[in-house]
Amino acid sequence: MKLLTVTLNPVYDVFYHIPAFKPYRENLASRVEIFPGGKAVNVSRALKQNGYDSTALLLLGKENCQAFEAALRAEGIDTLCYDTEGRMRENLTFLSDGIPETRVCVNTFSTTRETLDTILDDIKSRIDADTAVVCSGKFPCGLTVADCMAFLRELMAITPYVALDSQTFGAKEILELKPWLIKPNAEEIEALIGQPCPTPEAVLDAAGRLHRDGIAHVLVSLGGDGAIYCGELGRYRIEVPPITPLSTIGAGDSTLAGFLSAYAEGLDGTACLTRACAFGTAACLEPGTNPPRPEKVAKIAAAIRISVLS
Repeated sequence: MKLLTVTLNPVYDVFYHIPAFKPYRENLASRVEIFPGGKAVNVSRALKQNGYDSTALLLLGKENCQAFEAALRAEGIDTLCYDTEGRMRENLTFLSDGIPETRVCVNTFSTTRETLDTILDDIKSRIDADTAVVCSGKFPCGLTVADCMAFLRELMAITPYVALDSQTFGAKEILELKPWLIKPNAEEIEALIGQPCPTPEAVLDAAGRLHRDGIAHVLVSLGGDGAIYCGELGRYRIEVPPITPLSTIGAGDSTLAGFLSAYAEGLDGTACLTRACAFGTAACLEPGTNPPRPEKVAKIAAAIRISVLS
């Protein structure tokens, strides 16, 4: 199975390390780190770091794309890049000891339906029925929800393996599209079914409802409480070992990468979910949006506990 990740609205993740952040005052950063980001980009980075290949399709703004593309190629990621006018967005994160992080998101990136159609035609010539396509992250401004749904339907007409993780779509659109895989968190699955899910049992019931509605794989991330899965591989509760996270940004994307890499190898449900949660948990042990390291993935995988549910 080939793996293709589609990022139509990538982002520079910029981290300012400020020893003693003071609001309303001038602050001096001791260190600045910049990472190529965007949800599907994070999937490709996690895959590559752990020895799995994918192609990362990117729509890049001409004004500031050079460093982004160069960073991914330096990591050895196969990239397929398209240019559009404008400047790619930035997520600014301010980190200081002892207080929650502060984030500022700059979103000025946009594109056109014509550019989307050009990209779609190219993708269709490169995928087949044995290609898993990850569409994650928000679609850029300039496109309607109808444009984005039409894009996904065209892909789903070629391959059944389309994973979707995008805030562009609400519950109505996701249930209408019925993607192959979704990976909501606890808050997102509540929005999908329109009611609270205060317990793991309620989350499992919600995931089961979505699966019965036609979504093949529903993997619900519960952060430090692990995950719940309901789908074609069965019904599972996954418990992860306790950690002290350095950064949780991109952890969900790494979870998706772990699942896809195992599924592409034909592994069973327990193995797919162990690797998924090991990837996601290990990603939290890296600073910024760095992908999980194989040695940490292996250590965490050995400590994961999975319960098969009736």
